[in-house]
Amino acid sequence: MVALVLPFTLNAQLTVTTGLTPAQLTGLLEGLNVTISNLTINCPDSSFGQFTGTSEIPISNGLVLTSGLATAVAGPVGSWASMPTSMGSDADLQALVSAPTYDACVLEFDCVPLGDTLLFNFAFGSEEYPEFVGATFNDVFAIWITGPGFPVPTNVATIPGGMPVAINNVNASTNAAYYVDNEAIPGVNCAYDGFTQNLTAFAEVTPGGTYHFKIGIADVSDAIFDSGVFLEAFSFRSLMNSTSVNEATAGQLAVIDRNGVLEITLPVDRTGMDGRVLDASGREIRRFRVSGAHHALELGGLRTGRYELELTDARGTLHRAFVHQP
Repeated sequence: MVALVLPFTLNAQLTVTTGLTPAQLTGLLEGLNVTISNLTINCPDSSFGQFTGTSEIPISNGLVLTSGLATAVAGPVGSWASMPTSMGSDADLQALVSAPTYDACVLEFDCVPLGDTLLFNFAFGSEEYPEFVGATFNDVFAIWITGPGFPVPTNVATIPGGMPVAINNVNASTNAAYYVDNEAIPGVNCAYDGFTQNLTAFAEVTPGGTYHFKIGIADVSDAIFDSGVFLEAFSFRSLMNSTSVNEATAGQLAVIDRNGVLEITLPVDRTGMDGRVLDASGREIRRFRVSGAHHALELGGLRTGRYELELTDARGTLHRAFVHQP
């Protein structure tokens, strides 16, 4: 069977391509140090697709899952992304809310991480913003993980404090630091009236273990006013806390994020190293030098999320994952 791939461009800045096969989806999601298998998606082909290009969305390439029409994401704001689908509810999504759910779109896959941390960059957006904040139209979204250390499905798509990402939890009045008002300066490339910053889901895992992920989104209370989750391409990755060094030595590396300053203390037998800070997709965002046994690194400008500290000298490289919460 030949997959039908339909590129759709409403604005030259943003393109949404639907009709992706499971193999194409796997290739789009799989990042460093992870292997993805057994991928399935349960929703119409028109409800998901690859998005690319510059837009108001804080991610420029990835997979979008929607409760309506994926191509409707391409703006401008005010073009009203609202399309009921043939899908009904999903039991796990329904369990998160008290009102009926509709138009569910669910992606599932297995993965094996090489390291002890799994990370995934995402953003959530909706046409329900801002008019229906606080109402029952609290479109639901989650990223669940099951596997060693997670005997029951656990939602890792949360903001600091463990609060799920949803319209009533992230908006102009509640957790506003994570919210982007796309109507304040009317967006020309994204139709959704509001969305979140680029957030990071993360979980501490067992290297080599098999984990199951389920990512789902659905309308709540009615089947109109679409919502979508944007999964950044290749950002699903695994970090390793220690590599290329003796475990006892690596265990002496101390890292503390204190009031926006990363306090670094090297192992007793290391007195100077070249350092880098990498974001969840592996991009270098800081480079510095530790000249002695201690270093204080300013983290001003970094968004909330999971980061990796990399320290290197002639003897090898130390890695540490840390969470930054401004």
